Amino acid sequence: SSNKITAIYNDSKGNIWLGTDGGGACFVENGNIEKKQSIIKYAFSDSVNSLGSNSIYSVLEDKQGKIWFATSNGLSKFDISKRSFTNYTEKDGLANNFVFSVLTDNLNNIWMSTNKGVTKFNPNIENISGSAFKNYDQKDGLLNNEHTQGAYSRLSDGSMLFGGVMGVNIFNPRNIKDNSHMPPAYIVSYKRSGKNVETDTAITFKKYLKLSWRENFFQFELAALDYNSPAENKYMYMLEGYDKEWSSPSNVRYVSYTELPGGDYIFKIKAANDDGVWNEIPAYIHIKVVPPFWKTVWFYIIVSVFGVGLIILYTQIRTRAIKRENKILENKVAERTKELAEKNADITSSIEYAKRIQEAILPAKDQIFAKFTSMFILYKPKDIVSGDFYWYGNKKGQKIFAVVDCTGHGVPGAFMSMIGHNILNQVVIENGVTEPGKILNGLNKGVQQALKQGQNQVNTNDGMDASMISVNESTGEVLWAGAFRPAVIVRADGTLEKIDGNKSSVGGAQMDIDRNFTTHTLKLNKNDTIYLYSDGYADQFGGEKGKKYMVKRFNDLLCAIHVYGLAEQQNELEKAFEEWRGNHEQIDDVLVVGIRF
Repeated sequence: SSNKITAIYNDSKGNIWLGTDGGGACFVENGNIEKKQSIIKYAFSDSVNSLGSNSIYSVLEDKQGKIWFATSNGLSKFDISKRSFTNYTEKDGLANNFVFSVLTDNLNNIWMSTNKGVTKFNPNIENISGSAFKNYDQKDGLLNNEHTQGAYSRLSDGSMLFGGVMGVNIFNPRNIKDNSHMPPAYIVSYKRSGKNVETDTAITFKKYLKLSWRENFFQFELAALDYNSPAENKYMYMLEGYDKEWSSPSNVRYVSYTELPGGDYIFKIKAANDDGVWNEIPAYIHIKVVPPFWKTVWFYIIVSVFGVGLIILYTQIRTRAIKRENKILENKVAERTKELAEKNADITSSIEYAKRIQEAILPAKDQIFAKFTSMFILYKPKDIVSGDFYWYGNKKGQKIFAVVDCTGHGVPGAFMSMIGHNILNQVVIENGVTEPGKILNGLNKGVQQALKQGQNQVNTNDGMDASMISVNESTGEVLWAGAFRPAVIVRADGTLEKIDGNKSSVGGAQMDIDRNFTTHTLKLNKNDTIYLYSDGYADQFGGEKGKKYMVKRFNDLLCAIHVYGLAEQQNELEKAFEEWRGNHEQIDDVLVVGIRF
């Protein structure tokens, strides 16, 4: 993965782990580095289940068999049995994301040297707001905070050595004692509008505070009586009757509340020292806010009774007037209903005729199935006419098939589908372009020219998403390209592979000159099946909770039915779609195509 090796580690099972600078990690099973098939590469990716960084500076195995990586972006833990990574960074409690080394002590704590001191991590407890991490720097006795790569070791007596820019730090973890003092917490000042408020008793000792509705805003200053490292003391607070839970631990010593509604509250605070030892006995003060008269219960009762009386009176008057108006409206509605029914019949008749025209334009399935002998086409328009369409062409010995999803559905989508169908005929049949990526480039330019996008006062952003495959009849070579649509391959053994297309649609008002669609060469074996589809299937709402079907459930269904014949697959897909949809309305056109090789 990289020629620059930065770490080598031999685990308890004889496997070798290699860390690189920029290339991730390599696992060599049984140390057999000469056999390429025994080497597994692990690298950083956008997935949560990956290394934290491709630059690795140290590798370690703990007593539980977990593998730990010191990286340029935090600490990574690898669970071999689950083949999964867990990453820890500054937001989890690390002193710094640049970790140079990693060691373990007798209690299985993980010790790291970083660019901002030394960090101890206890992986055996739940990390709540960084509670599993403890950071040490120069104020704790280190010579330096900045450390260097490769300068670390553990001695036979358990002592740790970490080298840095000012020398070497040596310590034994068992000799490090945490601060066990539980600091009491106090309220030391009470302010409104930034000014101190005088009370009959010092606020530190006061247990009850009564405020009028004009005084329902205030600020408390907190203090914790631990002087080992006062800046590191932390606080948690809660206003019972207002807050639902304790605040997150914080070094902030000021707490403000504004516009408290009338009622009784208890303000509580807890404090912890620099080693995270909390005093669980909170300090508290009762607070009563007296509401204004218009927010009292008796005022609500009077207003409610008066309001109900007005509503009853108004309802009676209004009901009489509505009855008179309804008689007039009933006659008008009957006339308008008759007119609308006649117009609706005319519109429906026109759309039905448009459906026959659209179906006539679509390529004949017999012609397609004669070339793709093992194939199905599931086509379910949402309305009478569809914005999804499929297209077939044969040019220069290339069988070309496309699944296209136009903007919108119904009549607008049907107009777009006709434009797309004609442009595809022009690009492939007339101009002789057979490479899927170049065909989509031509389709993009054709749509923008046809709709005068980017050059018309009435600008449209309509476009198309597409998935296109081309098969050479002589060599069997398979090419594919996608515009905001993927393709899914289910291998003969049930393995699913997803190929993402370009993150750009065909057409649109943005006249970017760099929009080029990529052609992928696919390696398909016997009984492998490729699926091209629009987004209508996965976006359908249904099920018991009325949620979307989602792409993952769709992919799982393809894996489950891949052993069936193509006609049976089509039936299973349609059956699963209708069962999921139930009584919900179909929200989009559906087009799914499967081709088996």
